[in-house]
Amino acid sequence: MIDYKGLSALDDGWVIAETEFDARFLGKFETIFCQGNGYLGLRAATEETYPGERRNLFVAGAFNRFANQEVTELPNAADMVQLDIRLNGKPFHLEKGKIHSYRRELDLRQGELRRDILWEDEHGDQFKLSFRRFVSLQDRHLMGMRVEITPLSKAAEISISSGINGQMTNSGAQHFIEGERRVFDKELLQLTATTTESNIEFVHTCVHQIYEEGVRLTTAPTPSMDRRKVTLTYKLKAEVGRCITLDKVASVHTSLDKEWRDQDTAREYLSKTAEKGFDGLFNENEQAWKSVWARTNIEIKSSDDFDQLAIRFAQYHLLLMTPAHDSRFSVGAKGLTGEGYKGHVFWDTEIFILPYFLYMEPQTARKLVKYRYHTLKGARKNARDKGYRGAMYPWESAATGEEETPEWGPVDVVTGTPTYIWTGKIEQHITADVAYGVWHYYQVTGDQEYMDRYGYEIIFETATFWASRLEWSDKEQKYHICDVIGPDEYKEHVSNNAFTNYMAYWNMTKAIECTHKLMQVQSDVYLTLESQLALSERLKEWEDKSKLIYLPQPDMHSLIIPQDDTYLNKQVIDLEKYRNQEQVASILADYSMTQLSEIQVSKQADILVLFYLLEDWFSKETKAANWHYYEPKTLHDSSLSLSTHSMLASDVNEVELAYDMFAKAARIDLGTNMHSCDEGIHTASIGGIWKATIMGFGGVRSWEGKLRLNPKLPQAWERLSFPLAWQGERLQVTVTRGKLEVERLTSGLGELTLLIHGREYMLKDRIVADLEEAERSE
Repeated sequence: MIDYKGLSALDDGWVIAETEFDARFLGKFETIFCQGNGYLGLRAATEETYPGERRNLFVAGAFNRFANQEVTELPNAADMVQLDIRLNGKPFHLEKGKIHSYRRELDLRQGELRRDILWEDEHGDQFKLSFRRFVSLQDRHLMGMRVEITPLSKAAEISISSGINGQMTNSGAQHFIEGERRVFDKELLQLTATTTESNIEFVHTCVHQIYEEGVRLTTAPTPSMDRRKVTLTYKLKAEVGRCITLDKVASVHTSLDKEWRDQDTAREYLSKTAEKGFDGLFNENEQAWKSVWARTNIEIKSSDDFDQLAIRFAQYHLLLMTPAHDSRFSVGAKGLTGEGYKGHVFWDTEIFILPYFLYMEPQTARKLVKYRYHTLKGARKNARDKGYRGAMYPWESAATGEEETPEWGPVDVVTGTPTYIWTGKIEQHITADVAYGVWHYYQVTGDQEYMDRYGYEIIFETATFWASRLEWSDKEQKYHICDVIGPDEYKEHVSNNAFTNYMAYWNMTKAIECTHKLMQVQSDVYLTLESQLALSERLKEWEDKSKLIYLPQPDMHSLIIPQDDTYLNKQVIDLEKYRNQEQVASILADYSMTQLSEIQVSKQADILVLFYLLEDWFSKETKAANWHYYEPKTLHDSSLSLSTHSMLASDVNEVELAYDMFAKAARIDLGTNMHSCDEGIHTASIGGIWKATIMGFGGVRSWEGKLRLNPKLPQAWERLSFPLAWQGERLQVTVTRGKLEVERLTSGLGELTLLIHGREYMLKDRIVADLEEAERSE
């Protein structure tokens, strides 16, 4: 029932289709067919309603706290998509009557959702129904929808009720105080509401136009109001074969908008905008998407057409999830596609999503790293509250940078009580991950202005946190980091997690390096930071302590690095049952988190992420040995895991294994598992698809300001071509069997230095490299 082909060959690689209606799988298609533009996220619920559906409309950054004991979340805004369609007095409903044909498809080229149905009601009368919907990429406040109904058997009474439904909740939590409801000129509706705690005003506005056979009708609808709801109902008779069309254009504004004025301005805006009509507004949206695809198009020539579709699907959702318009907001773990993780921001952003924008849309990457500066005050408070110094970034972040992780989670299968969520207390590596994201941004873009105004301060404050977090061991005469959770969340309360210790060390040594650089120049930036942060005093502490941090080393014979102090001594069990599971995390039905802590089993990549971030710190032999040790013990129960393993498999020359991992990662959301993404898209996994493609098979990495290209195509691929942004320049990279071509699309002042399989090349306009020769000389 999910199809990866279009109706014509031109659609292939661009269209995903639902070919049968099955109410059991509403969540799957609501998520993967979600529409948006980084400001709005509209889950793809159908116009008619069904039990079990999740009708969501989210606005980036508009967090609210429902009650004091709860964490903040993105509130579900009013529903403007629902239509109550009645044909000859009976509700249109696909679980009644007979479906003769059905197809719903998302077209990635312009983000359009289309649905065509030939339906017969319980009395044998047939109707053709077509639905179209878009969320504008040209105008971030705007969405449009069109429904066309044609009686095929005989004339029919058609009734369509459409409006704004503010009765929506987040799983029962109502986040809004009702505001005003109004009907203007019998066509335009407006409903306002204000969030209960954060006091953000939402203004929902929509306008309707109705046509018969393309001719606009002057039929006056019947207005109605209910609590938190305002509606118009159109009733008319359609002759057989005559098409009735309802166009609806809607907008959402909030008081968070930088250009925000008031609800009257929002109404005037929509009235004027709607004059362009559905077709005019859709065309503007289509042109905006064309511009995006022209700038970011990635071509994969593969024996499996799914690969091309998968990378475009990933790019589509990366655009939807990212608030490129405003640096006050960032990317939630489910983007704007569902209530999962409440819209909160994790390390996913810096490690899995930021790289896409660094190398494709660096202006947007700047917004993402600036978000961490906006939340620096909250991170400082987190550190103070825990008795530390500097800035401690929260595991789950929202509007302020203070910790937003809920305390209680799913049931513990042993005790029958809710499981305590420790990540918000002790999964602290995110503080170094944020600093790494800042430095990665600086290396790829060369944006000195960002570093001077924001970046250095983040690196210094995070390094200070680690200096205060270290614990001295008299026995070892080393600094340890005890009682943490590393990236592998099946291991709680561990000490000296290798990923955490190395990243803390990297953070502190990077702060030392940056301080020395600034001291040498004695610039205004240094003088300001010295005045604010007492850098010279901090420098001594960083230098003294970083020399004595315990860094787990590879075993002399096996080259295995212990994931933490106790992992290698834990019990080994047969994991085959769980590695062949159809649903992730099935092991939690048999073991509690406490029990899992005593078994050599990993939820996701841990040390392997370290090898990717600090790739020059470890030998190829060490990477290979650890890949082969830890991967068989990893269940990939986190959507972050497979893409990381794919990249590292490429690094250790297991290219076909890398492709197998890529294929699995690409199907986490888009594959045939019909419940894999009911709660929303896996945003880090989506970023991981791009990383496995471009940083894995394309071999793109950067290290300390140098661009590296080490491509290795899997057997299934003949060609991979992609654009690349690098330090203000734009490149086009094309990899074929045995050949790498790099073309310079911009005309910079001098030559660019590239490393291809370790060999230095100077790029003026174009380079063509023999990959077999380059690999031999590596």
